[in-house]
Amino acid sequence: MSQNRRIACYLILILFLCCIIQGELIWLEEIPESQILPEQNAQNGFEIYRDTLELVWEELVWFPVPESSVNEQATVAFENSWMAERNYGGKRSHEGTDLMASIDQAGYYPVVSITDGTVEQVGWLEKGGYRIGIRSGNGNYYYYAHLASYGREWKTGDAVAAGDILGYMGDTGYGPEGTTGQFPVHLHLGVYVPLGADKELAVNPYWMLKYLENSKLTYSY
Repeated sequence: MSQNRRIACYLILILFLCCIIQGELIWLEEIPESQILPEQNAQNGFEIYRDTLELVWEELVWFPVPESSVNEQATVAFENSWMAERNYGGKRSHEGTDLMASIDQAGYYPVVSITDGTVEQVGWLEKGGYRIGIRSGNGNYYYYAHLASYGREWKTGDAVAAGDILGYMGDTGYGPEGTTGQFPVHLHLGVYVPLGADKELAVNPYWMLKYLENSKLTYSY
């Protein structure tokens, strides 16, 4: 086994153990029998989960918020808020990671795609505000929410390269289209992997963001 392969296996094992602690493997017990192939069973649940996550990790390229070359105060911070309670629109769990802006100014921070892919969803959501969803070649879905504006007039089906500016960090959402100011400026990042023919599973982006912290583009802003 090569050195890189060994390191990748160690990282996946660490992520797997963290996921167990956080209860992120519940889905293995909830997959309907119709979606499980005959050769899949509880004994290879780890392999299923490992292979699914490998498809995510192998396509990660850039941290979603570039560094500023002109303002050292323009930083972001994030913590592991996976499944933390949220209450807007009813009690629910937080399926993602929030990257909080040190400068609370909508439209200031650029947001880039962390992977290659294709635009699948774009526009307003009540909870997510102005958002864009990118489907990768491996079938994974990357959800960027609460944008102040878009980097261009994105349309469904547009090709996206890792590092392309998707938009600018904002505070949109939690109301009808155009609502702002219900929370501080931040980027919500969600990651979803395919589960069967028509379902998806949210996975914790926190560890992916930690991995990408040393892979940042630099822009003048």
